[in-house]
Amino acid sequence: MILNRWTASSDELTALALETNPNVKPFGGNSAGYTSISDTYTMYNGTKVNITAEKSPKNNGRVLFNNKIKPDVQTNKPVVQANK
Repeated sequence: MILNRWTASSDELTALALETNPNVKPFGGNSAGYTSISDTYTMYNGTKVNITAEKSPKNNGRVLFNNKIKPDVQTNKPVVQANK
């Protein structure tokens, strides 16, 4: 799996879901850090508002709240490193 500053939001949650899979190893740079979960609420006049309402739990019990996910292998050439 490749992580970088463009890995954000639902991509980060996917990375968290895969982190305990022994066949998956993250390469690259830190993710964007949008690991909170937002809920959308509809107001009385139909306007919608997004409110950050949840924190993202990791498989090890640790909780992330807008923290960046760090790859196992920090590299500027993640595809090259992953192929090795």
